[in-house]
Amino acid sequence: MKRQVAGCYDHRMRRRLLLAPATCLAFLALACSGDSEPAPTLSPTPTQTPTPAPATATPLPTATPRPTVSENVAIVVGGDLRVRSAATTQSEVLNTLPDRSVVVIDAAVQGENWLVGSQTWVPAAPDWTTTWFRLTDGSYVYAAFVFILQPGEATPLVDPAGQEKWIDVNVTTQTATAMLGQTPLYTAPVSTGSPQFPSPIGTHRLQRDGRVPVERMTASQAGYVPGQATYDVERVLFTQYYDNKGDALHLNYWRPKEVFGRTATSHGCVGMQLHDAQWFWLYGEPDMRVEIHP
Repeated sequence: MKRQVAGCYDHRMRRRLLLAPATCLAFLALACSGDSEPAPTLSPTPTQTPTPAPATATPLPTATPRPTVSENVAIVVGGDLRVRSAATTQSEVLNTLPDRSVVVIDAAVQGENWLVGSQTWVPAAPDWTTTWFRLTDGSYVYAAFVFILQPGEATPLVDPAGQEKWIDVNVTTQTATAMLGQTPLYTAPVSTGSPQFPSPIGTHRLQRDGRVPVERMTASQAGYVPGQATYDVERVLFTQYYDNKGDALHLNYWRPKEVFGRTATSHGCVGMQLHDAQWFWLYGEPDMRVEIHP
């Protein structure tokens, strides 16, 4: 699925030297008359210059630490996350967890399918769409917004150390690979554009205003007229547009897992399964290069 992108998206001493002005007293000579002796001339009082106050040192700026994530540690992904009293969006909001903060999970439970919602056209919703996490304090969060780094996986929050971070999409093998320089870090099976709507071959860039954690995609937004394509998909998570025609990397929850890595089914986008879409969202950043090739 894709949409036409428009608009922009949003998402927290001086040194003073105190010097007292110099005090200078000047005395005029008194007037003389006749044989009077001239009045004595008084010497001016010496100027006293106060010692300057010691300058206050300006503190050096503190670098913002790069977020990290370790194996089996859960973090919030996609923005600040609401914590609720039950496993449903109809329940009371108890708290909000900041983006990329650590989540301490007690158990996975079944609850509201917020992602699919009332969309009856979805052929078969994945099991995880009804999963919520119960936290150790008895509150709940929707599992799709929690990323857990699996054993053996490279972290998406890697420090590039001066190397280029970019994404390689191969439409022949139906894979997307996160690259650091010439080193592949993570490869995911994907579903790219179908023969009728092929993914655009060439060099692209993740748009500055094109990272949208929760998106709605429609055929009309993508510029299709009736008869070309018809779709209206709500709550497309972790969308990262790489051109101004609505093509993007994003979660695809309406296709069976069997198509990923095998069959091109989209309208030009690069569809991913949940964990992979989360990983690439954490890895991606505005202006990142995306190479799409056979």
